[in-house]
Amino acid sequence: MKKINYKNLLLGGFLILLLLYQFVCAPGIRKIKGLNKTYIQKQKELETLNNLISQYKARTTQSTTLFAPSNFNLYLFVSKSIDMIDSKARISRITPVTESILLNAIEQHITIGIEEIELEKLLMLLDEIEKRDFLRYGYLQISRNAQKPFVVKAEMEIISYKPVQ
Repeated sequence: MKKINYKNLLLGGFLILLLLYQFVCAPGIRKIKGLNKTYIQKQKELETLNNLISQYKARTTQSTTLFAPSNFNLYLFVSKSIDMIDSKARISRITPVTESILLNAIEQHITIGIEEIELEKLLMLLDEIEKRDFLRYGYLQISRNAQKPFVVKAEMEIISYKPVQ
């Protein structure tokens, strides 16, 4: 019979356990830690999103329509706001102001397309619009650039109401 060398057997077992830990357990542990960090980040983002949704719902529950001042020019406002954030070169298109007459108001629409604008500048533009209670968004679409994380593309329609004279 062969004599079993316990040192080699113990060394081989230890080597197998070390390899198992290195190639099976360690990657799983790293993956779990990464997922936990992502989970915490997504929870914060969800909380922020829910907060913004509740703010939006609170603002949209106003039953009365706010009218723009009679001397308000939607195109001039948009032009000045774009100049203020120094992004005139990023504008891909602006449709002229269109008007439709409702029962007691004139509804004005303007559509803006913005290419490759920094997120911070877009937020400044949106803040300028949000400061005016009488302005509304028809729609707002923002898509990010995969290659440049802080650069986005935006498409929006801004609506204002003026009283019929």
